[in-house]
Amino acid sequence: MTAVLKLAGVTAGYAGVPAVRDLDLEVGEGEVVALLGPNGAGKTTTLLTAAGVIAPAAGTVTAYGKPLHRRVERNARAGLVLVPDTRGVFHGLTVRENLALARRADLGRVLELFPTLEPLLSRRCGLLSGGEQQTLAIAKALVSMPRILLIDELSMGLSPIAVQAILPTVRALADRLGVAVVLVEQHIDLALTVADRAVVLHHGRAVLAGSARRLRAQRHTVAEAYFGASPSTIGKS
Repeated sequence: MTAVLKLAGVTAGYAGVPAVRDLDLEVGEGEVVALLGPNGAGKTTTLLTAAGVIAPAAGTVTAYGKPLHRRVERNARAGLVLVPDTRGVFHGLTVRENLALARRADLGRVLELFPTLEPLLSRRCGLLSGGEQQTLAIAKALVSMPRILLIDELSMGLSPIAVQAILPTVRALADRLGVAVVLVEQHIDLALTVADRAVVLHHGRAVLAGSARRLRAQRHTVAEAYFGASPSTIGKS
């Protein structure tokens, strides 16, 4: 599979202190890659670097074979969209108004993928539940017709039931629309049910990588890597 998003030897961080070190990450068209790890592992820094918000101190980031632009909005217009862990929705606006803010909005396609939003179109975002707000955040990203979608902490503040309702849509974005997805998630088991591959970060380094199917079968290995086992790689089959 040809990589549409590629991080090669990336080191990045804040005020000269690296939070991610020598990271390699590739995502193909229509593929979901889960980025796993404890708090402080470097997951959010990886997404911010992949979106062009943070410039890498070393290494390269390319999208569809081209280096990222220094201006984040240019990357977004080119189809690389980030859903931040703050969700990025406007609480004082209605669901419809939030969706209308996106460039090239295609409301019909969005409601086809997110039918639960249709009865909420006239409701102010601040009155939505956490799960509804997260659904809106992903839908808001989708209306701009992304080719690469980066989702940070999808389950933050949500119940497992709400997460289970949203995750199949993430899988559908990849399968039906060919979107390349990087999903940062704390719930390992839930993430591995929708991902094709997963990478576990610890202290900014990739300590485990492999197919989601293999990692589900070796859950103890994932747990060890999550809490700081020595680096290893599980086969990609």
